[in-house]
Amino acid sequence: MNEPADILPRSTVPGLIPTLNNTGWMTEALDSVSQAFVDYAATTDSECLDIGCAYGVATLPALARGARVLACDLEARHLEILAERTPATDRARLRCQTGSMPEIDFSPGSFGAILCARALHFLKGGDIGLTILKMHEWLVPGGRIFLVADSPYTGPWYKHAAEYERRKAAGCPWPGFVADYRALLSARANPAEHPSFINPLDPDILRRVVTAARFEVLEATWLPGAMQGSPANMHAGIIARKPG
Repeated sequence: MNEPADILPRSTVPGLIPTLNNTGWMTEALDSVSQAFVDYAATTDSECLDIGCAYGVATLPALARGARVLACDLEARHLEILAERTPATDRARLRCQTGSMPEIDFSPGSFGAILCARALHFLKGGDIGLTILKMHEWLVPGGRIFLVADSPYTGPWYKHAAEYERRKAAGCPWPGFVADYRALLSARANPAEHPSFINPLDPDILRRVVTAARFEVLEATWLPGAMQGSPANMHAGIIARKPG
């Protein structure tokens, strides 16, 4: 796909593109769960939802495969860039809508598949549960969700990994939650450019919440990061099906 070289924000980190609203980065490559969404979206006649889509790392290849996609993001500027990046041949199958989780809502049975990649960890536990319950309603029977979240072993919050493990062993439902994320930043970082809290997840937490929302889990796994040679547990992913 041909596009102006400067259409995306400049990055100082290979493989990652900074967002415009202080919510981290978009990867330039698809992880295995996001790729599974792209593959599945190409097989369903229903529109698919990419929520927290950023600049369209998954939306664009899904469109290229013939899918119809509603791209949703908190930041309108991300969607403007995505629309500009979309080839003319695919634009009729793209819709864009701003919205935040868990407040956003759609009609029951709206989508054949839903991707939410690297966005859930910006929510508190109850909001994660509510969002996934809503996803169950938004899907057609037999539809699938594809979820990816940052794990407790990445980002500045890796410093809390031992505490996460202790809390998990003690039965805490959200053991990776860091209430003061900004306290972990280096002296060079601008706190205003980062969220105040972070709630990293692991495959077991995703499995628990997805099962509670009445999904059938097809796969739950650790995922590596976007940079070559990154640890295998930097993200958590899950694929699940709505029975029907």
